[in-house]
Amino acid sequence: MLHTVNSSPFSSSSLAVCLRYADRHCEILLIEDAVAAAISGGEWQQKLAASGHRIYVLKDDVIARGLQGKVESPFEVIEMEDFVELTERHVTQMKW
Repeated sequence: MLHTVNSSPFSSSSLAVCLRYADRHCEILLIEDAVAAAISGGEWQQKLAASGHRIYVLKDDVIARGLQGKVESPFEVIEMEDFVELTERHVTQMKW
């Protein structure tokens, strides 16, 4: 399953709830304001890295928020085409 999170973890509990309910084999895509969770060295970056999920971050949203260069491994920064591929690969999806 693909979980797509669009709210900042600093203003919403969506990401925390997603992490609580997502199966270990699910993939998580951070878009819009949720990309702030992937900032290197941040509290949420550490939680996401420890979750065991494969985490993707949408590049256009990182750039739009001035965060380029602040998102590093273990997250994969992806283009819009990769986003489309993710949605095609996952029959079931959950938006948070």
